[in-house]
Parts: sequence; C-alpha cells; structure tokens
Amino acid sequence: MSTAKTRQMNGGHAVVDCLRNEGVRHVFNVPGESFTSILDGMRDVNEVRLISNRQEGGACLMAEAYAKASRQPGVCVVTRGPGATNASIGVHCARHDSTPLVLLVGQVARAARGREAGQEIDYSHFFGSIAKWVIEVNDPRRVPEIMSRAFHLARSGRPGPVVVSLPRDMLDEAADIPLVAPYPVIRAHPEPGLIRDLVERIAAAQNPIIMAGSGTEYAGAREELIRFSEAFQIPVVTTYRRLSAFPNDHPYYLGNISSAKNPAREAVAGSDLVVAIGTRLNQQSTVGYTLPSPDQTLIHIDPAEEVIGQNQRPDVGIVADVKLALTAALEHPAPAPKASRQGWIDEYRKVQQAWATPPERPSSKVSMEKVMMDMKATLPKDTIHTVDAGNFALWVHQYQEFATPDTFYGPTVGCMGYGVPAAIGAKLAHPDRVAIANCGDGGFMMTGQELATAVQYGVNIITVVYNNHALGTIRMHQEAQYPNRPSGTDFVNPDFAALGNAYGALGIKVTRDADFQPALNEALKAGRPALIEVMTDLEYISPTAELSQVTAGLPGR
Repeated sequence: MSTAKTRQMNGGHAVVDCLRNEGVRHVFNVPGESFTSILDGMRDVNEVRLISNRQEGGACLMAEAYAKASRQPGVCVVTRGPGATNASIGVHCARHDSTPLVLLVGQVARAARGREAGQEIDYSHFFGSIAKWVIEVNDPRRVPEIMSRAFHLARSGRPGPVVVSLPRDMLDEAADIPLVAPYPVIRAHPEPGLIRDLVERIAAAQNPIIMAGSGTEYAGAREELIRFSEAFQIPVVTTYRRLSAFPNDHPYYLGNISSAKNPAREAVAGSDLVVAIGTRLNQQSTVGYTLPSPDQTLIHIDPAEEVIGQNQRPDVGIVADVKLALTAALEHPAPAPKASRQGWIDEYRKVQQAWATPPERPSSKVSMEKVMMDMKATLPKDTIHTVDAGNFALWVHQYQEFATPDTFYGPTVGCMGYGVPAAIGAKLAHPDRVAIANCGDGGFMMTGQELATAVQYGVNIITVVYNNHALGTIRMHQEAQYPNRPSGTDFVNPDFAALGNAYGALGIKVTRDADFQPALNEALKAGRPALIEVMTDLEYISPTAELSQVTAGLPGR
C-alpha cells in the first residue's frame, strides 16, 4: 500500500519518476523491447522530452554533447546486447571527456541471467573499464536509491559516465517504491595553506601560465578564471578541444594546446610555472606527456583526488572545487605587475593572433581557409561548433574564434561520427543559438542518419560536410610512413547535398569559393535543418602542409 513516503508503480515508471526528480529535460533513446515500461511512463511526463534516434551510437553521443552544452548529466536509454554495444562509443567518449552521462540499459529477465540468454551481456565486465560505476537493479524498490546515486556520481568530482542495467521483468514489476530526493551538490573547499602556496609561487615566477580544462566550465568558474588571470597577470591556454573554456578574444589568451606544433604549445614550454586547472593533463594536452617538463613547476587544481598526479606529479596538488579555489586565491592581494612578464605575454599573443589568421591559399575546388573566413564573418558570436575527428577539424581549431562560453564541442577520445549528433544535442540545450556540425565525409557517413532525427524534432542544425573523398588523417599518416602507397583510404561517396534533401533538410553543394557564403546565408534562413556539401582538395591535407609535401618528407609552412 502506498504511503506518504512511497508510491505504487512498476520499476519502469519509477525510473521515469527519478528522471523527472533529477531535473532531466531530454532523454535520448532507440526504442527497445527490454524497456517498454520506461517508454510507457514517458507518455505521462510533460517535463521530459523523449528523443528517438536512429542508432544507439548517435543517441549516446547526442546525450553526451547535450551534457557538455547544458552542464547537466545527459541521459540515454538503450536496449540490451546490440543496443548497449552500439552505445558504448558514447560512454567511451564521456569517460575521456569527463562528461556527466547516465546510460540506462535494458537487460534480460533476472531468471535468465548467467545463462547466455538472447542478447545477454554482463555490463559490469563490458563497461567496467570505461564507466565510473556500473550497477544492476534487481528490485524495483531500489530504483530511486540507485538512480539518485548514479546521477550524483556522474556529476561529482571528475564528471563521467555511469551505466545502470535494468532487467526487463524488474521494470515490469509493481511495488511500493520509496521517494528519494536527489543528492545535494558537494563542493570541496581548498586547503588555505595550499592556496597561499599557490599565490606565493605565482608571485615569484617569471613567466607563469594557466592550462584551463573543462573542469573550469563544469564548475561555472569562467568569470573567476578571467579575474584570476588578470589579477595575477597569468596568460591562459586551453587544453585539447576545450577551445571555449577561456574567451579567445582576451589579451591573455594564448591559444589551444594540442600535440601539433602551435603557439600555445610553445608558450607552455617557455613558462617556468604551469597552473593546470580542471584538467587531467591528457596525452594531447601534454604533447605525449612531455609538458610540463621536469624543470617546470606544476600546480594542479582539480575536484577529483584521483586526477591529481594521475599523469604527472605536481609540486602542489589542490583537491578542490575550481570555482572555490579561484575565489580563495582572489582573496589574496595580487602581486605588483611585472613589465617583463607582460612583454612575454604580449609577444606570444601576437604570435597566436597571426597563427589564427588564415592565409590566402587558392584551391582548384574550395579553400578551407575561405570557408573559415566566411563562417567567422557571417555567424553570430555565440554559434556552437561541433567537430568529428579528422584533419578538417584542424581548420576549425585554428581559425574560428570562441569568445562566448559553450560554443565548441569535440571528442578528445578522437571518435568519428560525433559532429551531427553532437550538434543536435547542443542545439537542444541552446535552442536559440546557431549550431554547426563540422564533419568530414568519413565521419558523416557514420552517424549522418541522425539528420532524420533533426528533421523529425525540428532541431535546425547546419551540417557542413567537407568532402575530399578520403579519410584524410589516415592518408596523411600513410604518406608519411609509406610514401605513394595509399591503401583503403579512398571513398566513392554519395551526393551529400541530395542526401540532405532526401532526409527533408535543405541540401546545397558548394564547388567554388564564391558559393560558400551565399550557401551559408541560405542555410541560416532555411527554417529547417540544412546540409552544405563542400568539395575540398585532398592535396591541402592540413592548414600547414600539403599532401605532396608529406609524401616527399618536406616540412610544412
């Protein structure tokens, strides 16, 4: 019998009740027979919008990008077996990108567990190395308790993915289910002595620098980071694919660091003190774990204890909420500005601005540099850009300016197929913004069918497919290692513009530089999703090198 503290319902409806209780607004899924009770419960909940996708990989990536854009846990529901394995790409991405994600997976009936039943997988083993927590709910009365903890773990410390396995018969079973309030947000306060040490070391340094990661964004610490940078006279580089973590038009912004040679990488190498904030110092951001070097002082601030020293041991490690740590530092008197330090900052800022200015590079097809300039001149400042993995993304990294928060999303794990579902997820989080999915032809073919999802739900993203009929990144590596021996990287592609029209989007093909800006303007006014196919030249393999130079072993510009 229901009481003031319980409700009579089945397990599936309890899951939906928990989603509403956690403030979830969008749930991404591919419907499956193992969770029909959840689907049924969704019919009665007006606050939560159910988005049905065309493939579980797209659904989970969409939820992951929605989480990045909203800074709240993304939710994806998939069926057992193939549904879970398809969705695993999103879990892997969320793990590497420190994205709060709750994946709900249907499971075979409890009596069939361990018998190799149809589509059965042991999710603890399957997801164990890439999720923060994997749990199976075998009693409907425990649904609220476990769901609440799943959301708490997904968003606390270093955010990440949590997987909840839901046996079908448990979801269908009715019980008096207790009501559970969400966990309160827990923020760790910094140790005052360590903050004092931080301030003193910054004052003593010649040329300190900040490496800012996504932890600054999840903490809501953008304004504190700007004030800290200005007050203590420290320039900022953003870590790999965290391009909008600090305003790119700020005079203290020195670029986005990656494994490729660029001004941000050189600025970090030229500093004597590195303050890493809200980053796990991954492989790309540290140039293969070579930066900071042993002769540089490292101070590391992160809310997750396990991140401190994970990849490099710091001289000072501060386990604390980033916003609270920066606020505490700002309570200390700022040191007097140093002319020599300002000169160093100004020098690297000029180098960064020159790096971010595209040169004229005419092409027999469409120049990526011209596309970037047209985008920058035409699109609103708060436009959201998403990117797949691929060399085409290097132009976005280098030449677009991200002065507004939450305007760039790309997978640090390097998965292809991210662009389209990510743009849809981000656009759902920010419906009033323009969202551009930047895709290579290879990546678009992996998840491009989610354009049907965009059309169905009226999510008016603009997809730009850069078509060079090849897997450009792999081709570049082939030519560098095995010159003039391409293998498996050439494509015969469909007519992408026609494909966009077939989905119900506006499809436009661009074959000349002069045609891109009119196509972009038409897409902006379309009132429906749009796809612009841009015919690019494989010879221009990156912003700094031509394919023939790579083949010949010559340095790029």
